Amino acid sequence: MNNWFTVDKQGLAQLQKGKSKTFIINELTQNAWDEDIKECIVNFTYNVDTKQLTVTVKDDNPEGFKDITHAYTLFADTYKRRDSTKRGRFNLGEKQVIAICNSASVSTTKGMIKFDEKGRHEFKSCRTEGSVIKVTFDATFDEYKELKEHAKTLLVPEGIKYVVDGEEIPHKTPTKMFTAFLDTEVLKEDRMTLTTRKTTINLIETDSDTYIYEMGIPIMKIDTPWHIDIQQKIPLAVDRQTVTNAYIKDVYAEVLNNTYQDLTSDQASEVWVRTAMKDKRITKEAAKHILDLRFGSKLLVGNSFDPNANDEATANGYNVISGNIMSKDEWDTIRNFGLIKSTTELFGHTGLREAKTVKPTLQQKTFAKFAKRVAKEFLHVNIDVIFVSCKGVPTVADYGNRTLRFNVGHPQLHNGFFDKLTYENIDLLLHELGHEEGNHTEHNYHKCITEMAGKLVMKAIQDPDFFEVN
Repeated sequence: MNNWFTVDKQGLAQLQKGKSKTFIINELTQNAWDEDIKECIVNFTYNVDTKQLTVTVKDDNPEGFKDITHAYTLFADTYKRRDSTKRGRFNLGEKQVIAICNSASVSTTKGMIKFDEKGRHEFKSCRTEGSVIKVTFDATFDEYKELKEHAKTLLVPEGIKYVVDGEEIPHKTPTKMFTAFLDTEVLKEDRMTLTTRKTTINLIETDSDTYIYEMGIPIMKIDTPWHIDIQQKIPLAVDRQTVTNAYIKDVYAEVLNNTYQDLTSDQASEVWVRTAMKDKRITKEAAKHILDLRFGSKLLVGNSFDPNANDEATANGYNVISGNIMSKDEWDTIRNFGLIKSTTELFGHTGLREAKTVKPTLQQKTFAKFAKRVAKEFLHVNIDVIFVSCKGVPTVADYGNRTLRFNVGHPQLHNGFFDKLTYENIDLLLHELGHEEGNHTEHNYHKCITEMAGKLVMKAIQDPDFFEVN
């Protein structure tokens, strides 16, 4: 076969500079894990004098390397490209490793290859099963420690015995497992094709930094409460360290759909959750639960052009939020599900001013006289008091233009509410008369209420006949 290309080892090595040498562990280990193995052993030997680190990865695959030439042939065709449950696809990783090495060797059932300063040397092998890859490269002592610790962070597949310098790293049982349809890459008709496939997603609890994993191999750091281990090929760039934003959004949305009930209110505002809320995969149940965690179940979005509605909403115990508290994509999700109403929708049109008045009962007439007396005595204003019936609206009463309206169609104003002076009806009266001086969120409103309350107390002491309403 005529080769069109020659690869420069030094040039390939230069491309690896600047990135962490942990990719060495990822590449050599995943090659073993992709095969039919029961055991994978990783050993480290650091030479303090020469400042060189030797990493040895041994497996017990009965067949060994399927093709020994793949140890030095870049981008050669590989069966892994056709199988989304295999980690390899570029046939590049071990060559990137070898490029930065001072020496390396691959010993397998198909033969043995050594790489040194004089080049590549091929030998027969006496191995009857398995493969051993040994690489030696320049490294600081800190890099040696980093690589050794990194090797222990890999998520060991079930059924494989994985040993790092004599320490067996156990398989971690997932905290939660679920399935989802995610993009993956496979070879179809001589080209790598993006396709969607149902796969398992494993979540693993940890006290350390969290990562997205491709079948146990860490890809990139994330900020979720768990490691996310995808059990199929993740669409990656050649550097195998870059995941698209669109893919991450899909993954976060699937994770949130399956974990939203496990989150705390603090976690509901984390970046990964807000990213998931922007994705079209998010479910209505998950989005609603997250909103409840962040803002409470009584939630409305304020209308800057309708301050009275905002004020009424606050007075009725609603958490009124502004539009800029969430991104456009988050709001798109909320609007699509119809999860939040505006203050104007609920309070911008109370209906009381347009509602038909009703003929008051004797007790209601008596209470109206008392209300007028309080307004005259403590606010020095003359008011009108009317009674209306407007069912299905949240407003119990309102006050404006020196008119106090009571909505007797509201269940709070039950039969007997006006029969005698009580804490409840005096509380409602002062609440509404306070609007003579402002809205609920204004200082003068609260000052007016407290002054009236104080004066009422003194009036009760000095002139108890003032409260005679019968």
